Amino acid sequence: MVSRPHDMPAAFATAFNSGSVDALLALYREDAVFLPDGVTVLSGPAIREALQGFLALKGPIDMKLTRVVEGPSTAVVVADWSLPTPNGTVLTGRTSDVVTRSADGSWRYSVDAPFGVKA
Repeated sequence: MVSRPHDMPAAFATAFNSGSVDALLALYREDAVFLPDGVTVLSGPAIREALQGFLALKGPIDMKLTRVVEGPSTAVVVADWSLPTPNGTVLTGRTSDVVTRSADGSWRYSVDAPFGVKA
């Protein structure tokens, strides 16, 4: 359970580095959307498939919190990340994520945009 929006990047990195797509999905609301390239909007089972694609790169992912803008039940979380790939390159990005507080007080992704949102 993530108790503060500031902790979302670290929770994501821990879940990602465990290699478990189920651990990652536990961080998302049921109605969440995922923008794997900043344009395409995925929901439902397509989020699992996209996350499995990122997990196939075999990490580890490193995430650094950049900024949080927090309201009473919604926050924007920005983090810089890097992910080495099997071919020796390193993917990098800056997230623009929207997280919301659940009824149990935990925070979960409503919108996950690992490369930000593009017009």
